[in-house]
Amino acid sequence: MPSVWRLQQYPYGLGASEISVYHDASGTEVYVMIVGYMGFGEAARAITAGLREAGVEDIVAYDAFRNESLEDRARQIGVALQDGPEGVGRQADIVFSLVTPSSALDVARSAAPYLRTNAVYADLNSCSPKVKRDIAQVLANTGVRFTCVAVMSAVPPLRHKVPMLADGPGAAPLKQAMDPYGMQIDVIDGAIGSAAAIKMCRSVIVKGMEALFLEALLAADAAGVADEVLASADASFGHMTVSELANYLVVRNMQHGERRAHELREAAETVAELGYDPLVTEGAAKRLEWSAQRQKASDGVAQVPASYKAALDILRQSSDNTD
Repeated sequence: MPSVWRLQQYPYGLGASEISVYHDASGTEVYVMIVGYMGFGEAARAITAGLREAGVEDIVAYDAFRNESLEDRARQIGVALQDGPEGVGRQADIVFSLVTPSSALDVARSAAPYLRTNAVYADLNSCSPKVKRDIAQVLANTGVRFTCVAVMSAVPPLRHKVPMLADGPGAAPLKQAMDPYGMQIDVIDGAIGSAAAIKMCRSVIVKGMEALFLEALLAADAAGVADEVLASADASFGHMTVSELANYLVVRNMQHGERRAHELREAAETVAELGYDPLVTEGAAKRLEWSAQRQKASDGVAQVPASYKAALDILRQSSDNTD
């Protein structure tokens, strides 16, 4: 699909004074959607290459670390590099922020004075919900529609079709504008930062498992039993979905919290004996000990919940009573 839209109505709520229009040879009013990037690293380039192939023709970008290599790559993709954030802000109808998480807020501040009224500012950085809310606050009085976007898979293989979650006032307009080009954007109901909360809590599972596997297999390999450890885990959990595993493990923890916490302390000592600092195992043991201290009912008998949700309710209530 071309990036020139022949107007029957203005796209995603933009008014005639805020969009890029011209008249073609027949006199028909034509809208040109301009996509902009704050930051043009690997992820931005991968998304851009996909969008270009899908028909988006007008793309601008600014990168604070511009060099000859970046200029060559931008030229190959067909992107007009700008000398500063103002070049992107004054032209783009949709601005994707793809910078380092630590600089996302500052980048939003630098772009804010130049963004067009009714433009969509989509922050795709892996930031906490609080940072996303802070960015929304920076843009609150600019007339810009902000959306917190969570990128839910690795970008380079899927490019612009990588699954994304989006919340905030700019989420629906972003989806409407980019659906025709194949972007996979699911709009999330809820407060700004909800999409980021989903991604960050999912990262606790995925990256936490990554760290756990790394630590466990380092120790197991040192003991010469890595294959046996994995085979044993497969036998116990190989038939379960992640949701089923969550229910099983959290409920088990509520049944045998103290014993499981003690066992993990012993596991931490084993990792140390095998020559590795048990960074993850010790942290996990602390969390299980925290749970064990809070899962006892007032009469001293452990409550056994039916699901992980019920377990979380017990832990929250016990935490409120002890804090």
